[in-house]
Amino acid sequence: MSSESQRIRRQFLPWDRPLLPQAVAFLSEGWPGRAALDLSSLLVLVPTRQSGRRLREGLAAAAAARGQAVFPPRVLSLDALISAEASGTVASRVESLVAWTEVFREAELDGLRAVFPVDPPERNFAWALRLARTLAGLQNTLAEVGLSLADVPRRVEPTFPELERWRQIAALGQRQEEKLAARGLRDGQAEKIARARTAEVPEGVSRIVLIATPDPRPVALTVLARLAEHVPVDVLIFAPEAEAAAFDAWGRPRPESWAHRSLQWENFESQVH
Repeated sequence: MSSESQRIRRQFLPWDRPLLPQAVAFLSEGWPGRAALDLSSLLVLVPTRQSGRRLREGLAAAAAARGQAVFPPRVLSLDALISAEASGTVASRVESLVAWTEVFREAELDGLRAVFPVDPPERNFAWALRLARTLAGLQNTLAEVGLSLADVPRRVEPTFPELERWRQIAALGQRQEEKLAARGLRDGQAEKIARARTAEVPEGVSRIVLIATPDPRPVALTVLARLAEHVPVDVLIFAPEAEAAAFDAWGRPRPESWAHRSLQWENFESQVH
């Protein structure tokens, strides 16, 4: 067993009881209640910001019930974990679109026939902006799985029929990055990928807890796998342990375990309308 797999530990919270009290009980396990509940060394990852607020409220209520305060964990959504830090050097969405638009307005289409087999009726701003939005969306989709435009032609087989098209798309992406660099900016999606590949455990964090997140972005798992090389990661799965085979190491449902499952509902006809 690898050291990483030993550091990623699945924990099951039965679904016959509300999740929030169980999550609070898990995080405060072993706390005697004679002093403040100190969770400041934990990084807790939740599906949404609202669920993070609910968790902090639950921890505060649990501590107050015993006459104590709480030093809360650092609570983040997975989106916040993988987002680039706010910085004046990361391009905004509008700045990225402007750079893409300039690339298309200036491109020599004769050298890009795998992308533009025929010339557009009119190469105006509206045409360029429409393409800019399409390519920006493609960048975002690839970044979800930790890939850039340039990664695709490097990873596909040499016999891939769309290889030349992807090479030309990657070249266009390189020009867009150069446009941004000339303004002292970095592409936001490229920054996200770079951060995923170089992520470090935040200072003071000794353990990470991922709570009930059944559909994390692949790029987020890249970050977590990297962090798991240094600190333990507890994955809290909202299901009974008897269902362990139906979830993978990250708490994602295994499709083959659920696709053909027959649901048994008590008194279905009388209770469901």
